[in-house]
Amino acid sequence: MVFPSTIPAREVLDDSKSPQKQFNSQFKWVHPAHLGPIDEEQYLLLEGTQRNVEVRLDTTEYNGQNARIYLGLPRQIVGFSSTEHFTLRWKTNRIFFPGEVRPGNRTLIYDGSINRDLMIDLFTFTLRINANYLTGEIRYAPIFEIEPY
Repeated sequence: MVFPSTIPAREVLDDSKSPQKQFNSQFKWVHPAHLGPIDEEQYLLLEGTQRNVEVRLDTTEYNGQNARIYLGLPRQIVGFSSTEHFTLRWKTNRIFFPGEVRPGNRTLIYDGSINRDLMIDLFTFTLRINANYLTGEIRYAPIFEIEPY
């Protein structure tokens, strides 16, 4: 017996045409030299920003269709031992929505007509983490998924 699927099919988009894939971020304490009362969670927050990251998504196969595009993170982040104390935020310049995501989740960044073979936008990524969960050098790669409708 076959049941029709009501869940749209997700596919990972190719972002290999993006010019830069690895970044070295300088992290700063979110609350440096804070003299007032602050809980341990806030005291250990670090933040690093990566500006003008050009993201190029190959949407050739979906040109002329309507689709939703999501930005997600893998559940396990190399160099970090928690999914709750790791947040990636971003702003964009044109095409994609701003937002935030945590490991193991995804966030909608586009909903509409795909009218080009390559969707290009500049992102400013800000990574906020709790230093207590660092286990080494952090390495991760956002995953871009598409759901045509």
